[in-house]
Amino acid sequence: MMLCFLIPPMAVFGTFYVWPFLKAFYVSLFSWSGYSRNMTFVGLDNFRKAFHDAVFWKAFQHNMFFLVWCTIITLVISLFFAICFTRLRVRFKHFFRIVYFFPNTLSVVIVGTLWAFIYNPSFGILNAFLEKIGLSALIQNWLGDKNVVLGALVAPQTWMYIGFYMVLFIAAIQNIPEEYYESATLDGASQWRQLFSLTLPLIWGTMRVALVHLIANALEKTFSIVYVMTKGGPSHASELITTYMYDQAFTYGKFGYGSALGVLLFFLVAIISLSVYKLTERESVEY
Repeated sequence: MMLCFLIPPMAVFGTFYVWPFLKAFYVSLFSWSGYSRNMTFVGLDNFRKAFHDAVFWKAFQHNMFFLVWCTIITLVISLFFAICFTRLRVRFKHFFRIVYFFPNTLSVVIVGTLWAFIYNPSFGILNAFLEKIGLSALIQNWLGDKNVVLGALVAPQTWMYIGFYMVLFIAAIQNIPEEYYESATLDGASQWRQLFSLTLPLIWGTMRVALVHLIANALEKTFSIVYVMTKGGPSHASELITTYMYDQAFTYGKFGYGSALGVLLFFLVAIISLSVYKLTERESVEY
């Protein structure tokens, strides 16, 4: 009987998740423009081409940059806000929760466009602010300088998602019985000791899930922000595997090569996510 209820969701999952991946792997074995019925079988040549493609490796390095910095910054700041709004006395904390979560409700295109205006070298608010406070030496062409563009793109990516993970951690912390904190306080544990010996171990499961989700975001979902703001430029300085894959498929009509890049990205995300999830595994703490 239970099988009857599993068939519809499994059918949806197979149709929209499994089949597209299998189709992408199939297409990656061909040289195909995407617009004709003529598909030339090339085997694994598209994958060999990727491993000898300098732009692909540059895009890979940029993905790793986003993986490290977006993950660390988002995790640390969202956890900090969650602890402040649950364990500390903060005035208007419900208002601040809404304010910090608000960017997550915006479209990625809106966020990218907004930050593109902020970074604009002529009338952007960031350069105007730096000039106003006497830091004119820090004024940059934020999206046009290959030395700073990656760091500039990390900011909107983290700004957009901090509120989501903050709410996730708030829910986890609020599920911890208050009696535990009262007992720790009576035993003389400081706030820092309670954080590292009580709060973090009890929300470790939630943190692991958030970490894997952040990894997937950094490797896959940065595409929209980057493509809206820089399209991978200048001179591939902000190129990601996803933006390179998109250009190869839809700009240059190399759907076979683009699909090969997508398959490689899938395995990259799977390997890193599973490795991190396994490395962060620890004995569960129940309460």
